[in-house]
Amino acid sequence: MRNPLIPDILAILKEHSQGISEFDLLKALKVRHAMLNQLAEDDNLLLFRQHFLIMNALYQLQTSLWQEEQLALEISGTRISLVYGKHQSSSSNTNVSDSADAKLAAYYSDWDEYVKTDKEDVEQLLQSFYQGIASVDERKDALKVLALHSDFMNDKEAIKRQYRKLARDAHPDHGGDPERFISLRQAYECLMHTFV
Repeated sequence: MRNPLIPDILAILKEHSQGISEFDLLKALKVRHAMLNQLAEDDNLLLFRQHFLIMNALYQLQTSLWQEEQLALEISGTRISLVYGKHQSSSSNTNVSDSADAKLAAYYSDWDEYVKTDKEDVEQLLQSFYQGIASVDERKDALKVLALHSDFMNDKEAIKRQYRKLARDAHPDHGGDPERFISLRQAYECLMHTFV
């Protein structure tokens, strides 16, 4: 199915000759397509669907521009841009040997991925992302900062209670040590990401 966002994405890319971030592209598309804010009631699922539609359109556009015009569309995590002339980077070739780019293109080209992904799937993706941010060693170190045994690594309520207790005493407004307070907060944030 041809993505209906393609003409507007092409127009926006034309307006931004130096490239554009996905965030700014989404903002510009929302002005033109109010339906982008009505794809889901859950905020995380809404963001997933908006992202998926944009990436689907970009990969379709990348393929057609190269095959029909030998015009490269570079898609990266920080910038999306048209590359004029005969230049073509490996990331803009749809027959790339780079398996990561090829896997992304295949994923976002499959409409079934959009349809079958629900709120719970997005929550699981986010949770695995947050768990991957902090290594097991970092979480163990965070538990030590909060003076908790490793048995408490999966006890969200115990972590909250302990953090509040220690943070109250270390808070600068109560005469505590600002550096200690920040260390406690860092440890707390590290551990809380595993429960998102």
